[in-house]
Amino acid sequence: MVLFVSEDLTAQIQAVGQPKVLIEGDGNHFMNPVWSPDGKSFAYTAGQFRGIWVADKNGRNVRQLTDKSAGYRFSWTSDSKAILAKVTETVNRRRQSALILFDKDNQSEHQLTDFTSRPSALPQWVPLEDKMIMVMGNKIELLEAGKGAVPRNLRSAEVPGLEEAQLLVDGQSKRENAVDVSPFDNAFYLNPQVSPDGEKIAFEIYGGNLYVMNIDGTRLTDLGPGNRPQWSPDSRYILANRTTDDGHDITSADIIAFSLDGKEKVNLTSNTSLIAMNPSWSPDDKSILFNDPSNGNIYILEISR
Repeated sequence: MVLFVSEDLTAQIQAVGQPKVLIEGDGNHFMNPVWSPDGKSFAYTAGQFRGIWVADKNGRNVRQLTDKSAGYRFSWTSDSKAILAKVTETVNRRRQSALILFDKDNQSEHQLTDFTSRPSALPQWVPLEDKMIMVMGNKIELLEAGKGAVPRNLRSAEVPGLEEAQLLVDGQSKRENAVDVSPFDNAFYLNPQVSPDGEKIAFEIYGGNLYVMNIDGTRLTDLGPGNRPQWSPDSRYILANRTTDDGHDITSADIIAFSLDGKEKVNLTSNTSLIAMNPSWSPDDKSILFNDPSNGNIYILEISR
């Protein structure tokens, strides 16, 4: 069992200086930056999740992998060589989607599934362990790896990166061995994030707060208001947004670091007037990427621990 120990985050995590612009918005309103697992580059999308771009960690060598509607919750492969995305298009007024893998270096793409109008889960890469988590809106399930969660045609696909991870794709797959670990009845779960050590999961409740629990459903902790959780590389802390709005637009947003027991919270962007959204913690534990929707810029904030 994982024990959550209260820590003084004020002494543990601090922002170093002011955020710096890595990518200028230039009218594209770039957003949702995500570090690659090796920390050598990051990817991001633009308004309406149109397109995916990749840049080196210093913001240089920018290249666009696709101009398709592919930017919502895309995911890096574990070897940092490709990006998996659910690409959406409209054909004869019908919205369809397919999974496509975009190669970072040669900018090629591999279509992994046919386009279909049938609803499916967002893609997630998970470690090759004996268990995995599936979140389908109103339910969180714990299931054994290989028990119907991974379509057979994807397991055998000869595509770089697929052999290093198991792909959780289809919410309609047969899951006779799944165990429901949902902590609430009649709740809708958003933005689930499994910790890097595979022991915990952070998630939001629609219209409610941010939570963390062990993957078996035990040790549920209410962290309070927060959105878009992201784990620290060592699985000890969680980053999330706290926002205010006027009923139409977001008027302010900060990035908060939470201890896992919810008792300690640090506002890492309190010294800036930026609307700081969608944080991504670097694999080397030294910086955080985020975007500001008011200007479309991608920023980097150095941190110390």
